[in-house]
Amino acid sequence: MSAVDPAFCGLGCLITPGITMRTSSDAPGITSFTDEQLVRVARLFASDDSLAAHLDDLPADGNRRRASLAGTPHLEMWAITWPPGSTSGWHDHGAASGAFVVVRGSLLEEVHLPSGEKTTRVVTADEHRWLAPGLIHRTSAFGDSPALTVHAYAPSLAGARTYESAELRTDA
Repeated sequence: MSAVDPAFCGLGCLITPGITMRTSSDAPGITSFTDEQLVRVARLFASDDSLAAHLDDLPADGNRRRASLAGTPHLEMWAITWPPGSTSGWHDHGAASGAFVVVRGSLLEEVHLPSGEKTTRVVTADEHRWLAPGLIHRTSAFGDSPALTVHAYAPSLAGARTYESAELRTDA
């Protein structure tokens, strides 16, 4: 288990260069979000037709890529492109709650519950998922087509962690 560096977004992921994230704890605006609000803001960003252009420039190495859409210490918005076969690896989002909306394609989400049970589901275009703080999951492109997703996290992902496997979780 290791802390996620702000310049690194997890296993097999590239961050778009030139991102400037606010780090001031006194950033103006709303400072907390409900699960429903996170889904609504993700859907709002996902409704931008220009997001599809992210699929025109898939990484040649087959890894997923994320691009910052907006960010404060209280809310982060990301667009992630998922070439076929790409995966996030096992990770959590620290203290952040989250939501993602599939804009195009499909994702396979595997969740490791604190009980040790694992669940798996396919999330398709126009569907969304809520993510509880501390939830360990792995998300992968599903099928032969690339996928595009929009993610909202509150607060920031500063405490996010990656795991070699879901069983390495050390806290409940």
